[in-house]
Amino acid sequence: MIKANSHQVYISFGSNKGNRLNHIIKSLKELEVKVGRIMRVSNLYKTKSWGFESRDFYNGCVILKTKFSPEIVLKKILSIEDSLGRVRSESGEYTSREIDLDLLFFDNLILNSEDLIIPHPHISKRNFVLIPMRDISSDFIHPKINKSIKNLLVISKDNSDVKKIKNNSYYVPFWQRYSYISIEGNIGAGKTTLSKKIKSHFDIELLNENYKKNPFLREFYSNPNEFSLKVENFFLNERINQINKHFLISSKRKTISDFWIGKSLVFAKNNLHENLFKKYIEEYKKLNHGLRAPEIIVFLNQNTLQLQKQIIERGRSFENQISKDYLDSISKEYEIVFDDKHNFILIVLSPKEILNLKDEKGQEYLLRKLINH
Repeated sequence: MIKANSHQVYISFGSNKGNRLNHIIKSLKELEVKVGRIMRVSNLYKTKSWGFESRDFYNGCVILKTKFSPEIVLKKILSIEDSLGRVRSESGEYTSREIDLDLLFFDNLILNSEDLIIPHPHISKRNFVLIPMRDISSDFIHPKINKSIKNLLVISKDNSDVKKIKNNSYYVPFWQRYSYISIEGNIGAGKTTLSKKIKSHFDIELLNENYKKNPFLREFYSNPNEFSLKVENFFLNERINQINKHFLISSKRKTISDFWIGKSLVFAKNNLHENLFKKYIEEYKKLNHGLRAPEIIVFLNQNTLQLQKQIIERGRSFENQISKDYLDSISKEYEIVFDDKHNFILIVLSPKEILNLKDEKGQEYLLRKLINH
């Protein structure tokens, strides 16, 4: 039984029908949407068709991180093939196809079932698989044959011509283009829930705001005049410290967070008197200088009635005093902040799109929006 939270999966791809490169790029995007994070992509190769006469294939391989079982990965890659127009021969003979995806390895698993054989039984006989596999993991040991990919290539009896036509820049995986995403939204919008789902899908790091550490938060809701400045100053410093500490090792840590430092201005402008807010802005600018910023922000633009419902459902008693007017005011401040020019990509989700995140199709819709940027 597969118990680990994350698995390393090797998948080969090929196309010899229509716009071959376009089909391959679409399939790699869908692998990121449906299966997980692409770690490495091989160079692209052109090879003669194997087992039948037809137009030359474009071939390559990828390594992915996934949370899914081998059976689910197989189901997902078959659905990707179908979505790109592949029609399977009823006779089982080899035919031209828009895209061909094969599950080669799954960790070091050896599996032989009616529906799935892992490792793929023909790996050692096909240079159009071994050569791109050498690009991405030459030392990987075939768990059944007990030889590395590079050694399998040395002893391969396949004499077919495999010609490199593009280096691996033809497809740059999402998490190589971006490394830091923030989820933003009003109180109760579902930021933490969504950030956890994205973390799980891509096997990346999670940076959660720890509201429990703020000693003034409960008192703020019952006595905002006395505790507004204290609660905002604590949040500002805590957010700054969390971000700096997290990225101290490397600014390229692949990270999803459920807060953006800019929310400090949104709430402070709403909660502080004008003179105090002016002083707050000065401190914000000083602390924010050089701070690691997200490349993408996903904003959950939820309506107030749904926010109130979700606030009640999550059961934090001190939030029961939050009024509709207060939530409306915060939402308006977010609109003002996002109207300004920023150095990040902003993706705004509507209330309907947010509710759809509860099911798999809705989550895939969001991941597609992310990956297509």
